[in-house]
Amino acid sequence: MKTYMKNVSGPIKAGTTIIEENPFAYILSSKERTFRCDYCFLKTKVLKCSGCHYIYYCGRICQKEAWAEHKHECSGFKRVLPRVLPDAARLLAKLIRKLAVGGGHVRGHYTEKSFRVWKDLMSHYQDIKMDNRRMEHFTCLCAVLFEFITDISLPNSAELMGIYGRMCINGFTILDPEMLSVGTGIYLGTSILDHSCEPNAVAIFHGTTINIRTLVDMPALDFSKISISYIDLLNTPFERQTELEMTYYFLCQCSRCLDSEQMSLMHAAKCPNHSCDYPIQIPWREDIKLSIEPSDKTNTHDYLIDDLSSISLNEGRILECPKCGHIVEKDFVKKFKETMDFTYEQLQNMKNKSTSYVDVCRTCLDRQENVLHPLSIYRVQTLDLALDGCIQFQFWDQAVHYANLLLPGFKNYYGERHPLFGLLYMKLGKLQLFTCKPKEARISLEKASDILKITHGQQHTLWKDVLVPLLMQCSLEN
Repeated sequence: MKTYMKNVSGPIKAGTTIIEENPFAYILSSKERTFRCDYCFLKTKVLKCSGCHYIYYCGRICQKEAWAEHKHECSGFKRVLPRVLPDAARLLAKLIRKLAVGGGHVRGHYTEKSFRVWKDLMSHYQDIKMDNRRMEHFTCLCAVLFEFITDISLPNSAELMGIYGRMCINGFTILDPEMLSVGTGIYLGTSILDHSCEPNAVAIFHGTTINIRTLVDMPALDFSKISISYIDLLNTPFERQTELEMTYYFLCQCSRCLDSEQMSLMHAAKCPNHSCDYPIQIPWREDIKLSIEPSDKTNTHDYLIDDLSSISLNEGRILECPKCGHIVEKDFVKKFKETMDFTYEQLQNMKNKSTSYVDVCRTCLDRQENVLHPLSIYRVQTLDLALDGCIQFQFWDQAVHYANLLLPGFKNYYGERHPLFGLLYMKLGKLQLFTCKPKEARISLEKASDILKITHGQQHTLWKDVLVPLLMQCSLEN
């Protein structure tokens, strides 16, 4: 298994690749199988395997390279057809086979002398045994495996659960150049990296190869101080903490999850004084939490501003803006709560849907105008869905409008050097080209260039095949 490590003793600049590693095991997502090569993940015209009629390849070279592994699963796919094999079952089967032929001795280096092998990966065996959701999933996968694998004996239940646990805890979502999920992989060396909601490194993929690139300058290469984000950051601390606890069995207490200044924005109202941009704290719903108490994982709390004296409670008045002193009337408070309730309900309805509902998003945004703070988490999430929906239905002018409104929110929640922030600028630049605004497009694309140069690098296909041609098109149209 090929691994590249940055071997330096001095300072590390932002945009440096510190790990480049091929996967120990990986699978293409089943929803992508008819559009992408199962071996290299290239999205192109693909042809199905003549044996199982399930797996697709971009050509004979990839099919030949994949045959060493695929020959063991080819007959298994024929047995389960026309059913679609669950992705987790396929990856688990690949791990079982690899470990049966000595894969446990494979090393994944993260420095010249430091490496990890399969047994070094955490399995959280006891946590999984106590997790009813995971145990039900594991039981279902075992039933599938007994039908899918017939040529070798499966490990005993304890060993099989250990493999399952390591797969769940250490699996990386493989992303395409636009940061969309296309598969799952296990990377031994890269698994050394911890999580932070304010990461100083990012995982980028070239096909199935993972690249860990630094987002900030560092005095030295110290892997104990390097972190990536395991999850999407466009959520409240409570939602991030809950997802991390359910998936990885730890409570995140990073600086960002405890940042009272950022939490003050997430469920904030906009000051009714149109010339003031201060976030107003209005208690909303007790069942919707912003963070989990550091001292007690079982107790949650609503975040309110620390200085309650800044809120004036008077007869006929609800509160006043701590910055400009504008009185917030009861009618505004009622409107705020109704808007929050409506937006929350609509976002829950649209969650995990493949299509964004443009009309619903527009209605939410209209109701949020001058009520929710521009950096309110629900407003930013609504703008994100509205932008995707407008692009799907080719409402280009509206998409440009929403992309511009979304920029401050992405900057606030993802940070200035996050790949999704760079991709948003690139997306805006493309939209501005479509709407015949080459000068504005060039500004957006140059800002995208500054970010993607760090997150992806100038050798990445996104840079060479997408961003550079767009910049050239801007030059020609200007």
